[in-house]
Amino acid sequence: MISFFRRIFSSKLGLFLTMCFVGLIAIAFASADVTGSGAFGGVTSSGTAVKVGDSEISTSDLNMSINNAFRAEQRENTGLDLKSFVEGGGFDGILDRLINSFSIAEFGDKYGMAAGKRLVDSEIASIPSFQGADGQFSEENFRRALQQQGIKEKQLREDFSRNLIADQLLPVSGFGAFVPQQLVLPYASLLLESRQGQVAIIPSAAFVENVEPSDAALSAFYSKNGSRYTIPERRTISYALFSKDRFNETIKPTEKEIQGKYNLDKAKYAASETRNIDQVIVPTQAAAKALADKIKGGTTIDAAAQSVGLSVAEVGSVSKSGLANTASQAVADAVFAAPSGGISAPAQSALGWHIAVVKEIKNVPAQTLEQVRPSIVVELSREKIADAMAELTMKMEDEFASGSTLADVAKAENLTIQATPMLLANGQNPEDPNYRPIPEMERILPIAFSLEEDSDPQVVEIIPGQQYAILAVSQIAAAAPPPLQSIKQTVARDYILEQGSKKAKTVADKIAKQVSSGVALSKALADTNVRLPAVESINSTRANLATQSQKGQVPPPLTLMFSMAEGTAKTLKAPQNQGWFVVSLTNIDPGDASKQTDLLRATSTQFKNVFGNEYTDQFINAMKADVGIKKNDKALSALRSQLMGQQ
Repeated sequence: MISFFRRIFSSKLGLFLTMCFVGLIAIAFASADVTGSGAFGGVTSSGTAVKVGDSEISTSDLNMSINNAFRAEQRENTGLDLKSFVEGGGFDGILDRLINSFSIAEFGDKYGMAAGKRLVDSEIASIPSFQGADGQFSEENFRRALQQQGIKEKQLREDFSRNLIADQLLPVSGFGAFVPQQLVLPYASLLLESRQGQVAIIPSAAFVENVEPSDAALSAFYSKNGSRYTIPERRTISYALFSKDRFNETIKPTEKEIQGKYNLDKAKYAASETRNIDQVIVPTQAAAKALADKIKGGTTIDAAAQSVGLSVAEVGSVSKSGLANTASQAVADAVFAAPSGGISAPAQSALGWHIAVVKEIKNVPAQTLEQVRPSIVVELSREKIADAMAELTMKMEDEFASGSTLADVAKAENLTIQATPMLLANGQNPEDPNYRPIPEMERILPIAFSLEEDSDPQVVEIIPGQQYAILAVSQIAAAAPPPLQSIKQTVARDYILEQGSKKAKTVADKIAKQVSSGVALSKALADTNVRLPAVESINSTRANLATQSQKGQVPPPLTLMFSMAEGTAKTLKAPQNQGWFVVSLTNIDPGDASKQTDLLRATSTQFKNVFGNEYTDQFINAMKADVGIKKNDKALSALRSQLMGQQ
C-alpha cells in the first residue's frame, strides 16, 4: 500500500471520506445519479459502478475521485504514475470509501437521520478556500473553486450532508470500548523485550567484474527495468500574471464620490471629545454618594475603593456615546458633565452605581473635506480597484467558459504570456537541475496538474485580491523512461551492480546457512576468502523499534531481527542492488510489564482505540449489509483497465 493510503486512511473514522482537493483543503467528493434508469453500463458518464441502496455511484464520479486523489498524492510524490497509484491500492481504496460514504448516508436516511440545509451551509462557509480576504464566506470564491474543480454545488452539498450524518453515527460506535487486562499485559511486556544479534553486509561491489557490458545485455536489462528510470509526468504551462497595480493610474475616485464618502462618514469627521476615566461601581446610591464625598475630601479613588473592599477599573479614553453603550446614558451624562480632575455625580447602570474621576479631557476639532481628502481618496481607490479586479477575473472566467483561448484573453487585456519548460508536479525540471520556478508557481502548479488535457484555461488567485494568473497547459508528457542512449552510463552502472548483487546473494545465503547451523558469523565471513566489511553488533528493544519507526528511521536489518527466531540467521537485500545483509539473532530477553503501571495504562488506551476502530468498522459493514450493495464488476474492471492504460 502506498504512502497516500497509509496516511489518509489509517483512521476508521476516515473510512467514509473520499478526497477532492479544492485549494488547500480536502473535502469529500462523490455523487449519485439518482435520476438515471439504474441500468448498469460501461465506463461512461451515465454508467453505474455500484448501487448502494437507492443511490448509485457512477463510473465517471469514481474516475474523477480517483484522479483527484492521484493528483494530490503526485504533488508530494512526483515519481508516482497513475498505473502505480491504482496498483498500490488507489482504485480499491477510493471505491471502498465511496461505498462506505453512501452506505452511511443511505442508512441514516432509512432511519430518519438528516443534515439540515443550515448545518451544511455553516460547514461550507467554514472552508478557508471559500472565504474572502475578510474571513467571511465569499460567493465569488465559492463559485470559482467549484468551477476550477468541475464540481456542482448540488454534489458538494450532498457530500457534506453524507459526512455530517457519518459524524453523528460513527463516533458512538466505538465509544467505551473495554479491553481485558489479561490481553494488555502480554503486549505491554512485548514492548520491553530486548534482542541481541549481529549484522554483516555482503556488498555487490565486492563481486563486480571489470568488464564492460554488451549493448544487447544493457538493452535487455533496460527493457526489464524501464520503470526504474521512468520520468514522472511533466507539463509545460503557459501563463500570464497580472495584479491590481494595472488599475493604479486608470481608476481614480471622482469628486462626487469623494464628497459622497465624506457626507456618509460625516459623524466620523465631526468634532469629538474623549475622557480618560477611572471608575468604581457600588451596589447602592447611598454607597456611591459616600464614596464620592470621601474622594472630594482628599482621599484617592484607589484608597477610597479599597476602604470598602472594592477595586478601581481603569476605563481609559472613552467617548460619550461609547460610554453610554457600555454603561448607560445616565452614567455618560454624569461623567461628561464633570470637569477635568473632578468626580462625576453618582449615576446608575445595569451593573450598579458609578462614580468616576476624570483624569484627562481630549477635544478633537472637526475635520474638513480638504483635511481628510487624501485618506478618502486612498480608501475609495482601494475599493474601486478591488471591484475592478473582481470584475476582470469574472470576465476572464466567462470568456474561457465561452471558448476563448489563453492567447485571446491575454491579447485583449494586454498581458504577456510566458511558458515554463517541461516541469514535474513539484516544479523541478529534470533536464536542468539548476532551474528554479518563479514563486507564483507554488499556487499555479497544483491547478495546472489537476487539469485534463482538454480543460479550459483557468484564472488562479496568487495573492488574495492583489495578484492573479491566467494559465493553460500547453503540453503534457506522460510518465515514461527516457531513451537508453541518454542514460546509458547510469544503466550500465546499475546492470553491473545487479550482476554483482546476484553473486553477493549466493555468498550471503551460504553464510546464513552456516550461521544457522552454529558457525559464528565472523568465521563464516572469513571462510568466504573475500574482503568484506566487519560484523556489527545490534542490541535494541521493541520500544526503541517503535520509536524509530514513528520517525521513519528503522534500519531494515533491525526490523528483520525482531521477526526472527532465536539462533537463526536470515538474508535481506540492500536497497538499489548495493548488496545483501546477513542478520543473526543470538539472544532474546523477554520483557515483564506487570509492574509498569504507566506502560500498562498507555497500552490499554491504545487497545481501546484499536477496539473502537474495529467496532466502527463492523458498524459500517452492518450498515452496508442493511442497505444493500451491488457492484457492476464489468464496469469496475473496465475502468480499472482504462486507468492503467490497458484500453
